[in-house]
Amino acid sequence: MLFLHGYTGGRFELEPTFKYLKKRYDFDYEFPVYPGHGYTLSLVGLAGDDWYQEAEKAYFNLTKRVDEIYIIGYSMGGVFASYLAQNYHVDKLILIALAFDHTKISKLHRLNLSSSVVKDHLRYNMIRRVSPRLKNIPLRAMNEFVKIVEAKTGDLRKVTCPVIFIHGKIDLLVPYQASVKAHEQMPNSQLFLLEHGPHLLMFTEEKLLEANILVERFCFKGSQEKTL
Repeated sequence: MLFLHGYTGGRFELEPTFKYLKKRYDFDYEFPVYPGHGYTLSLVGLAGDDWYQEAEKAYFNLTKRVDEIYIIGYSMGGVFASYLAQNYHVDKLILIALAFDHTKISKLHRLNLSSSVVKDHLRYNMIRRVSPRLKNIPLRAMNEFVKIVEAKTGDLRKVTCPVIFIHGKIDLLVPYQASVKAHEQMPNSQLFLLEHGPHLLMFTEEKLLEANILVERFCFKGSQEKTL
């Protein structure tokens, strides 16, 4: 199983899902961190291709050890995952908060947020999670994110393996409509929209559990759990 995190993120974004699955099932895996990413950001001088190539290298490392390839991609990692599935063999694809679109911070007011959405974000304290990292993102790195997403979108109709989309309906960073549109183009996909689910699902206990259960059922339905 290949775990691909998002832009300016790291393993911490998918680690809760990884641990949830690993406690229950035995599987081999790759869990790369893109150059300049992780708990401490250092994105100066890096290009989007550097990030994608790390994901692609991890894919090929995994193919040397396993016969079945499942990819879980979060946000930008979902873009990379779908592109890998267009060009190489993938058995199952899980796309969480797929980042084929993004909301500019300066244009948040255009979303016409309801009071309930604002309350949810205050309750989850999402601003505290995001704001400390923003100062470490140079403008060039943001441009590289936009460029690599455009370069790795490809033709989604080429993704023929089973796919599930998971997206929170109060995602302020990547509108859930991005997953809706992609789902419509992938012939063998299912879409799950999580009510009150933000972009950073890993920091929300209830929504994270919902997502983990969806991933588990999709990947391991009919499989025997490990004896705990």
